[in-house]
Amino acid sequence: MFYTSDDAKLFYTVEGNGPALVLLHPMPANHRFWLETAAALSQRYRVILPDLRGHGQSEAGEGPITMARLGADIERLLDQAAVSKAMFAGCSIGGYALYEVWRRMPARVEALAFCCARPQADSDAVRAKREEWIAKIAERGTGEWIESMLEQLIGSTARRRNPEKLGEAREMMQMVTPGAAIALQQGLAARPDSTETAKSMRIPTFVLAAGEDQSSTTADMKLLADLIRSGGFGPEFTEIKDAGHYAPWEQPQMVGRLLRRFFDSVL
Repeated sequence: MFYTSDDAKLFYTVEGNGPALVLLHPMPANHRFWLETAAALSQRYRVILPDLRGHGQSEAGEGPITMARLGADIERLLDQAAVSKAMFAGCSIGGYALYEVWRRMPARVEALAFCCARPQADSDAVRAKREEWIAKIAERGTGEWIESMLEQLIGSTARRRNPEKLGEAREMMQMVTPGAAIALQQGLAARPDSTETAKSMRIPTFVLAAGEDQSSTTADMKLLADLIRSGGFGPEFTEIKDAGHYAPWEQPQMVGRLLRRFFDSVL
């Protein structure tokens, strides 16, 4: 199904029936990232699976794909799906978008699950690396960038145990055009710090860390849990030691069980 948000036509699909649960995928994947995990969730929930702007079948629109734009897209998605209030889970950029969702429309949020999505903004070194990739992608396309993403985002255990996952992830990543890849890097470089936002989350929250994650480390995710706790609400924290940044993709059954248990506890 498609809907329009600002200057882009965006795609989403729905699995199951019940209370609304929105799953937001990482960069540069698409809704297929969540399908195996969604199997454990759609037995009880109406699982809404969008392709974020610039990913999969969703257009990028014009200009940087900022977290503010993603937040607006998700608000319109809820309107399109006739959902007044939902639970959410997001991985990587999907989790970064959840900080914006909370800032933008807290009254429409029932619960939040953050998978490998650090609250801190990019460091100067990370921003500089994004600028390098923007220049390389503009000159040579996305091929080299995708191979780098596969190495960085998928944990060593999954690459060793399930090498077919690399090919499947590569197929998802190849749907991202050079223009969209550049817009995503620009938007991520401008991502605001969300540490104060985390302190204001007085709703049920779940924080998932992955021991092999190079981008949002276990320490980063523990910081998120501590920030939420300092605001007066106790989050649930779990680490999967043998998973990387794409933890829900690498270990969908385990993550599905964890999320199902958490969301079941909310209702």
